[in-house]
Amino acid sequence: MTSSQQLHVVVVGGGIAGLSAAIFAARAGVEVTLLEAVSELGGRSRTRDEDGFRFNMGPHALYRNGPAAAVLNEIGVKPAGTAPELAGALAWCEGGLHTLPGGPLSLMTTSLIGARDKLTLGALLARFPKLDPTPWNGRSLTEFLKETFASARLRDVFAALVRLSSYANAPDAMSAGMAIAQVQGALGNGVIYLDGGWQSMVTLLGEAAEKAGVRIRSGVRVRAIEDPVSQSGRSLSVRLRDDTSIAADGVVLALGPGEASALVDGGTDPVLSQHAERSLPVRAACLDVGLSRLPSPKRTFALGIDESTYVSLHSRAAQGMTPGGGAIFQLARYLAPDEKPDRTEIEVQLERQLDAMQPGWRDVACAKKLLLDVRVAHALPTAEMGGLAGRPRVDALEATRPGLSLAGDWVGPTGWLVDAAFASGRDAGRAAAHRARQVRQDG
Repeated sequence: MTSSQQLHVVVVGGGIAGLSAAIFAARAGVEVTLLEAVSELGGRSRTRDEDGFRFNMGPHALYRNGPAAAVLNEIGVKPAGTAPELAGALAWCEGGLHTLPGGPLSLMTTSLIGARDKLTLGALLARFPKLDPTPWNGRSLTEFLKETFASARLRDVFAALVRLSSYANAPDAMSAGMAIAQVQGALGNGVIYLDGGWQSMVTLLGEAAEKAGVRIRSGVRVRAIEDPVSQSGRSLSVRLRDDTSIAADGVVLALGPGEASALVDGGTDPVLSQHAERSLPVRAACLDVGLSRLPSPKRTFALGIDESTYVSLHSRAAQGMTPGGGAIFQLARYLAPDEKPDRTEIEVQLERQLDAMQPGWRDVACAKKLLLDVRVAHALPTAEMGGLAGRPRVDALEATRPGLSLAGDWVGPTGWLVDAAFASGRDAGRAAAHRARQVRQDG
């Protein structure tokens, strides 16, 4: 490679992590090509239109002042949205609705728990913001619940808050440290629902990538990451499904652990194969319902206590989601790790809860879509791996494949869900550009 040849980084994957990586690599002064296997960018952050109702791929929320918000601020992207109004939030338990205890007034008035449990929960909530999650990183949520609450009902209530903030239903495996941190974020600065759905943020990121000079190629599938093309002078070669190759000084794999592993040494790379084999995906069944009007305007949110469910009116906070006067409810059942969801059973369960919240909703239903098994995140931070700290670093492959970086919701020690995708994408993009520059200097 001649000294005048432009440094080139290839990003594989056009989801949130890939878009972030591409933007930060391009801003670091290298040429960037982003390859996305399907025709649209965004991955699980895409929004689909059903007769004028804009449905995300399951419930989505952006934590205010979290790692994702910080990265978006660095990029200069400010998606519009509003915090959901949780006054009057409900809890679904034993087939009925109760006030969800989330503050002093709701804690005093709820029929969900008795007087003694109210005192216990109130004391925990008062000290919870200052609780250090670190000692719990290597212990499970189940252990935390047993050591913290004598009451089985309080264990159920707190486990429900963890499901709400983490989307995960795996208390025996989940790192309690990660769970505590997520609940602290939910009870602290809270979240916003994005106007127009999450596709609005994907669109803004795509525009930022193009402005930074990223070349975006959609509908391009990658077969393997290989040794350099003969005499190219580059560090790596990205072989496509049509057997053409793209030479690169650095590559970012913004994919899941299994997908990333399959592209490197035929799935035998020790680092990637280990993470692919031990990953515990986070999954949910999601039901989206579009209504022409809202039968019961005051009932907008319910969290399952003895069932792993969630019901929320997203269209009240997020604008531009429905035709005039309409409403969107997003319902979910957080799936256990080995659960095989049954379509009829889940649809009946979620619709029964919507019946309790919004009697008569069936008469004004305009659109409905069930996603039976959505992969919410690629790999749960478990107690066994020590929580977030046990995830691979963006440069975890430097010893075996110099110039190859990782990004995604399973990568890096920072954040969970989209927070992890943004943070690892930023770090991987910068690392890829830096590594490419090092190769040039060494050469």
